[in-house]
Amino acid sequence: MPHATEAALVFADLRDALSALGEARGSPKNVRRAFSRFIELSQKLTAAMRRDFSRLNQTEWQAALFTNWTPITALLKYLRNEDQHGDQVFISVHERRYLPIPAGLPLSVSVQHGQLFVFEGTWNLDDQLLEAPPEGITHYAIDPVTLKPTDREIEPVRIERLYILQARSEKAQRKLNAAGTADVHTLAESAFSTLSEYYEFFRASVDA
Repeated sequence: MPHATEAALVFADLRDALSALGEARGSPKNVRRAFSRFIELSQKLTAAMRRDFSRLNQTEWQAALFTNWTPITALLKYLRNEDQHGDQVFISVHERRYLPIPAGLPLSVSVQHGQLFVFEGTWNLDDQLLEAPPEGITHYAIDPVTLKPTDREIEPVRIERLYILQARSEKAQRKLNAAGTADVHTLAESAFSTLSEYYEFFRASVDA
């Protein structure tokens, strides 16, 4: 099969879109846009295959012949249609902060050196154009004598952020439940794995 088919170009764009999604982690706005772009290209791939297959094999391409579709690829197809005719993609930011446990506090449980306290929660973003995640909650050290907060901030050892797809309808929630995750990066990576198989199936069908 000639390399420079439309499907080959779209698949290359899809791979680049997945990379762009990974690189966008610092910005909710960029994550949402990159994920929307990935969804668009995931559906554009089949349209390109139809045109290529018709031109090269003089017959119609049937995506249903590929049998490895998953609940996650079904979710992306649903989101593509919704983005065009219904609700746009919205995301939330789930943040997990790992904080050192101060020594010298009268705790009811023993604390080993290096143990961390985990504080987490989800920001439901009213503003989908935020350039950076919300600052979060400030944590202050406790005075071991008075057991009252001091003015000394406790800096997290590390911060993890997951970008979560918001279900904006009951049908979207059902499809998210079937997908098994709402993490947009996990969704995109899983979908790309399936679409890679799909693309190779297409290539083999054209060459057959």
